[in-house]
Amino acid sequence: MRVQPRWSLDALAPLATGLLWLLTGFSEGALLSIVACVIGVPLLATATALLLWPGDRQITHYLALVALPSPVVALLVAPWFGFASLALVAGGLLSFLVAGRVATRQMVLPEGVPPAPLSFGVCRKVATDEALLGFFVSFAHIPRDRAVARDVTDLRALRAYADENDWARTPGALHRTPVAPVDFRLAPKTSQGCRFEWLRFDSGFEPAPDLPGVARWQAHGSNRRMAARIFRHPGGPRPWLICIHGYRMGLDGLDLSLFRANRMHHTLGLNVAMPILPLHGARSIARITGGHFLDGPLADLVHAQAQGLWDLRRLKAWIAAQQPGMPIGALGYSLGGYHAALLAAFEADLACVIAGIPLTDIPAALWRHMPGLHLRYMEAQGISQAELGALMAPVSPLHLAPVVPHERRYIFAATADQLVDPAQPYRLWEHWGRPAMHWYHGSHLSVRRETDLLPFVENALRRHGLLGNPDAG
Repeated sequence: MRVQPRWSLDALAPLATGLLWLLTGFSEGALLSIVACVIGVPLLATATALLLWPGDRQITHYLALVALPSPVVALLVAPWFGFASLALVAGGLLSFLVAGRVATRQMVLPEGVPPAPLSFGVCRKVATDEALLGFFVSFAHIPRDRAVARDVTDLRALRAYADENDWARTPGALHRTPVAPVDFRLAPKTSQGCRFEWLRFDSGFEPAPDLPGVARWQAHGSNRRMAARIFRHPGGPRPWLICIHGYRMGLDGLDLSLFRANRMHHTLGLNVAMPILPLHGARSIARITGGHFLDGPLADLVHAQAQGLWDLRRLKAWIAAQQPGMPIGALGYSLGGYHAALLAAFEADLACVIAGIPLTDIPAALWRHMPGLHLRYMEAQGISQAELGALMAPVSPLHLAPVVPHERRYIFAATADQLVDPAQPYRLWEHWGRPAMHWYHGSHLSVRRETDLLPFVENALRRHGLLGNPDAG
């Protein structure tokens, strides 16, 4: 574990850059003063907080968020700021790296997780995570006032329901086994250079009517239709891989590049199914994909994960009905890793399950990222992380025993992940009996560019008979 310094001298870079923004802007008139304040004031504020009050995770979120666009803004005002713009560009880039360096240095890791080096590459990757977290926190629906009162009422009712139905001893009883849809539609589509079929069918998810929050959840009309991208080879059957996207994804521009869809389909010869999780993409109910999935009413967290599992199992049943006997594997990233791990607790015949940078404990993630003041308010009203965790046991991969055999379970994770605490995939690794595990020195978002992950994933697919004919059309 790294020794934490009392004073973070890294703060001097954004402190100096923020001061230079203000001094230069105020010497160039009112309009440029406003521009300078938009960048300079947050830099000064976060730098001062780093220097005097280190430890609050949101400091580095907002430092990275404002430092990221600051070099571009500095170039735009170069005609007025002159050579000072060059110093502001350099200061912005350095401030961005400082956010990543401080966040990496402040990480507390389980003993079995190798610490990431404080290198230029790692700090840059971590800073990108931090900027995204700043965006997420800024636009998330943080419960307060009446929303907290609603959550208190819902969770009390959910606790009574859980006690009555003995969730503590039989968490799997919440879930029914779906059947393959008979009424479905397939439509050809081309997007991002990929050709696939757009599969739609009724989700058919019907939770117990007396489960708290059911009426509210089922009122989301667009969410009641399941959607998936289907990549199928002509001719005979092929092995299938179900690729499950992460939080705030479900869009072509994000999912197709993350999973390298053309490589999976054409180069590796797989049939690929890319489902859309509830409240994401075509199933969204908010302006931003994934809105209200993790930042809606707390009781709805149970419904969100339960429907995600139901829809994935129903999709798997559809695949099995289309091409009986073909091996089917699952690969999920982040929130998709969570659902891949849930699948591993119910679908014993999966050829393999690969949980990538997996979120495994949603209450722990919410408590890690939620502003401290709101947490104290919620806890004062009686909402605790432990209580929410207990209520989510039936939809938690850390509480459900895996039925996929040990040798078919795989996990990969990032040593400097800022979105998903590395302790979360580590706990899944322990819960799964320490299966094959790969750690890479990077962040959550850098997973797209980590070339050492490809051999790990493809070796797992090859080992369990999933890879088809290479270079198949």
